[in-house]
Parts: sequence; structure tokens; C-alpha cells
Amino acid sequence: MDAPRRPIGTFGELEQQALAIRVTCQRCGHQAIVDPGSPPLRDRQLAGQRFRCTQLLPSGKKCGGIGLPSIEESRLGPARRWPDRLAAHALKLREK
Repeated sequence: MDAPRRPIGTFGELEQQALAIRVTCQRCGHQAIVDPGSPPLRDRQLAGQRFRCTQLLPSGKKCGGIGLPSIEESRLGPARRWPDRLAAHALKLREK
């Protein structure tokens, strides 16, 4: 029987377990992978982090949409699909 996993608390712990965070903007659908090993993030807590989209829109302004994070097994591994579905749903609502 495997020992229960300890909850991941910081970005550094995320990196130690070979995990990454993919953030999907709910407004424009842009996706970005956050590097948990970068020095400014390594000691920061995961809980309560807010992600804002910095993608430029055709109007030249920053999107500013809320980023929906998902944890991946690796940088190339499959992400959970709910952020993609929420981003697609948000775009459909805006088109109406």
C-alpha cells in the first residue's frame, strides 16, 4: 500500500514532483505554462495565487482575463480539460 501523498504547498514542491501548471485564460483562451522552478516563484505558496492574462488583444490592449490553472504530470503531459472547456464556453458567451 502506498503512503498518502503530502499536499503540495509551494511552487518548489511542485517542481520536485515533476509537475507543472498550465494556465488557460477564460476570456481569450490563451494558454501558458508556469515554470515552478523560476527563482521568484520557487518559495511562493500555490494556494491563493491569482493568474491574469497578459496576452495582447487585436485592439492592442492586454486581455486581463482570469487564468484558470491546471496541474500537469509533466510539461508535455495531458492537462485536465476543464480550463479548456471553460475558456471555450466563455468565448461562446461573448459571441452571443
